[in-house]
Amino acid sequence: MGHHFPFTAIVGQARLKTALLLISIDPAIGGLLLSGPRGSAKSTLVRSLASLNQSQPFVTVPLGASEEMVTGSLDLDQALSQSKLAFKPGLLAKANDGILYVDEVNLLADHLVDLLLDAAASGTNLVERDGISHQHDALFSLVGTMNPDEGELRPQLLDRFGLMANVDIQFSIEQRQLVVKQRLEFDSNPAQFIDQQKVTLTELRTQLNWATENLPSVTVSEAISHQIALKCADAQVEGFRADITMHRASRAHAALKQRLEVLESDLAAIEDLVLSHRRNTPPPSSPPTGSSSAPDNTPQKSQNTQTESSIQGSWGAMESATTDTNQTLALPKPPKVDVIATVLSNLTTTISQRKGRSVSNRFLDRISMNRALISTPKINWFRSLATKISSVSLESNQLKYRYPQPRNTELKLVLLDTSSSTLSGQGLAKAKGVIKELSRQAYLKRQKLCLLTFGNNQVITLIHTQRAPKNIQSKLDLIKAGGGTPIRQVLDHAQHLLLGQRHQSLDCSVYLITDGRLEQSIYSHALLSEHHVTIVDIESSRIKLGLGKQLADAISAHYLPLSKLTAV
Repeated sequence: MGHHFPFTAIVGQARLKTALLLISIDPAIGGLLLSGPRGSAKSTLVRSLASLNQSQPFVTVPLGASEEMVTGSLDLDQALSQSKLAFKPGLLAKANDGILYVDEVNLLADHLVDLLLDAAASGTNLVERDGISHQHDALFSLVGTMNPDEGELRPQLLDRFGLMANVDIQFSIEQRQLVVKQRLEFDSNPAQFIDQQKVTLTELRTQLNWATENLPSVTVSEAISHQIALKCADAQVEGFRADITMHRASRAHAALKQRLEVLESDLAAIEDLVLSHRRNTPPPSSPPTGSSSAPDNTPQKSQNTQTESSIQGSWGAMESATTDTNQTLALPKPPKVDVIATVLSNLTTTISQRKGRSVSNRFLDRISMNRALISTPKINWFRSLATKISSVSLESNQLKYRYPQPRNTELKLVLLDTSSSTLSGQGLAKAKGVIKELSRQAYLKRQKLCLLTFGNNQVITLIHTQRAPKNIQSKLDLIKAGGGTPIRQVLDHAQHLLLGQRHQSLDCSVYLITDGRLEQSIYSHALLSEHHVTIVDIESSRIKLGLGKQLADAISAHYLPLSKLTAV
């Protein structure tokens, strides 16, 4: 058995360690999501929790896990050797009374994340598949880690995590030295390093045992209950999951402090852990409107505004201005394209041109056969075997099939020009209408959406890669226009974003919404050559320069002027 880094030896991260202890005391809180950049010791922090109780199961869910691996399925060995239907436990069964850990949970298939959260909330795992029906306890603490640069977890799943915390990456020089020193000592002699933490680990285990045993006795007064409801209402959270989670987390925190009554200090300690990923209003500590600081996702005036407008030429830099979305502009429906047929047709044409002769019928028959194989269902051997055990022989009509599901997820990557020139003729207001329609279409088709704005010599990620939201208006209201046009920067940022999400098999379509007033060359940029690009021309000035059409022709992109969009 491998050694885990001692929990008590972790430098700093007091808030994260408290969150981990809370879900250990009460798994019904609903799990914990840790968010932070790569190399910030998220995995080390989570795995160190296992050092508090060596007998406690610590199970890791791999990114490539199948549903059968997670929930359990038919025991193939017993089915073949004994012709007996038996249940083979999965990862949920192995994690019972322990910790279930998912590294990079934002890259795990959505249906698996749903499954894990359902089991964590109910405490049971019900399996009805492959000819078997089985139910077992699944009482575990779910912990997920993620790097937001590799894609956000969709909001529906994010809300279901009981607690969420961002990893603190601000360390003093002394703390950085201590982290490295302790890690090297642990790697050199794990047993000796753990022995040095024996006393503090024993004290913390005693504290946790007391908290777990006395948790049912912890009470919440009517005054504290009223404060919980008030805090959730002020945050404008959806539903009542936050209220319930705050009750449970505050009781667990009081038990951790070896008290039998929840105090206001308990609420203060867990409030941000419960509400940070659920609130729809700025936290109380946020500065008032007009202050120099703002939330990360709120457009701000660039602190490094160039004195000479090298990007936007004569437009220069100016104070940001807001515009209203005056109407929704409906995009014309693109023609339906049989992708497979198009690829095969192009392949046939290419071969004919290269060889200087027509392609043989035998070759075309082989292509047609390969095309049929793409959509051919595969035999589900588990279900078929279960059917055979229940009957005398396995006939061909008893074979059970698993039909392939499309793997690629479509992403609409929207790059919106918010430079000062877009204010002319209400071009920006009309652009917002285009984005509303793009988002609506993506929402109905369960596609993903990412929205980047570029203007005032800065790039802002307004919507991280996620399932398209039902209502995007609140995000559009945050958009301000002004200053230069950092077109190269937004393309570089978008390219980096897609590279970080390459594991998600995204089929990306890029929508560059601009009036074409760009002074930087973008013709050779990899983003534009590797993906399907649509230029939405929002030029609304009286004197038409036609720069958007010139740009679309230069990069071989689909061109869509405002004149072809209809108001809804």
